[in-house]
Amino acid sequence: MLSTLSSYINYGMAILSAIILLLHADPSKADEGVERNYQAGTFDSLSHAVLQTPVSRLYLKTVRPDTVHPDSIPYSVDPSLGRQLLKAPAVVLHTATLPLKWGIIWINESQVLPKLSNFFLNDEGTAGFYPNFSFGGRTAFAAGVTYFNRDVFGLGHSLDLNTFYTNRTNFKFGFNYKIPPDKNSRYQFDIRGGARKNGDQDIFLGGNDGPEDLEIEYGIENYNLQVDAGYLLRSNVLATLSNGIKHTNISNVSTRTETGEFVGGLVNSEGFGLGTITLANTGLSATFDLRNADSKNKNTNLVSTVTSSYDFKQTKTRIYSGALFDAGISYNRSINESTYEFLRYYGDWQQFLPLPGWPQNRRFALRARLEKRYPLGDGFVPFYEQSFLGDAGNLRGYEQDRFRNLGSLLLTLEYRYPIWDTWDAVVFTDQGQVFSEFNQIAFNRFNGAVGTGLRFMTASDFLFRVEIAFSKEGAQSLLQFSTNF
Repeated sequence: MLSTLSSYINYGMAILSAIILLLHADPSKADEGVERNYQAGTFDSLSHAVLQTPVSRLYLKTVRPDTVHPDSIPYSVDPSLGRQLLKAPAVVLHTATLPLKWGIIWINESQVLPKLSNFFLNDEGTAGFYPNFSFGGRTAFAAGVTYFNRDVFGLGHSLDLNTFYTNRTNFKFGFNYKIPPDKNSRYQFDIRGGARKNGDQDIFLGGNDGPEDLEIEYGIENYNLQVDAGYLLRSNVLATLSNGIKHTNISNVSTRTETGEFVGGLVNSEGFGLGTITLANTGLSATFDLRNADSKNKNTNLVSTVTSSYDFKQTKTRIYSGALFDAGISYNRSINESTYEFLRYYGDWQQFLPLPGWPQNRRFALRARLEKRYPLGDGFVPFYEQSFLGDAGNLRGYEQDRFRNLGSLLLTLEYRYPIWDTWDAVVFTDQGQVFSEFNQIAFNRFNGAVGTGLRFMTASDFLFRVEIAFSKEGAQSLLQFSTNF
């Protein structure tokens, strides 16, 4: 009886000691030999074994199976054909982005960005200069310099001065001065202008269905000044009054197209826009921003500081739901003659929809944009003021300004999804058509393109996008420091 009671007391003391030891467990003091000693009979009783067993061994033995994460349990899967096919896109994407990954690692390890900051920026990082390079677009190649200041006069104003130069007959200069709204003011002002000369510009004829080689060459010289005054009616509603002037001279128009046809039979010289024209414009617009995003675009990163200033439509990063509505109208009239007089109006609807049943950062982005120029009285619209499709911001996959007419309709659908914390992949399709009258809009007149790309950002900034688009006329690649929408 006493021996049985003594055994129970020993077992109870052993369990109590184990509990006390577990409360002060130190997993770093494991002794792999204890279990072997007990199994070999070194300990004369279970209580002796428990009292002598290191607490780390007891700690490991007391983990409940239901607390072990399934991903921590090794398992093997047969490499079936179906699994390999499902795995293939991820493998391809991983392999394709390895050079970019290595490049980013090298940039970080070599401290490239801090070195560039020291060279190009002032001590505060708010002003500096950087070289410009342009490939494709309106010219095959151009180079220049941009000066920027994101805190002019210490007031938070923004200034950009940029130049592009190809040769004596092809160069461009532009400036942009912005006064953004702040906590003490709802007003914003944007003053921009520039000069451009290009002696080898192309224009496509034939409207929406014209062949790719039906184009002519001409020279253009343009000077412009635009002033926009905006007012935030609410934090997400901006109303803008615009006024501007453009002076344009068109010269050296080729007499034949690339197909050998005489231009005289395709272009009506009256009202087409040849010669010198000075146009004045005034207009109103309103933007309603109902979008939801992961964060606000603060333009604090080096790349975004250099390339971006305040833009009401680009103040949010990784938009996942909501909508943006933008509409405006302007009156345009030539002041050196009465031939050109017209209205320009547009509407832009952007909708963002998270994919049902998935995280909100996997989302669809839809856009519908309608533009129209409406001649007043006996007036005309110069060809370079008409609506164009074929650009990094609208109909990707075609040459610059590929389609032209008085009106245009653009539809875009994108699927955007994260592949890294600061990378988004995008798959998209653009569908567009130009027209002179609304009754010409038809489903079978759309010109389409499909493509894919990557978009890079930080937690608070959009940086740039790299995309490639394919159409029936070939492929176009692009690099842009702003979103298309």
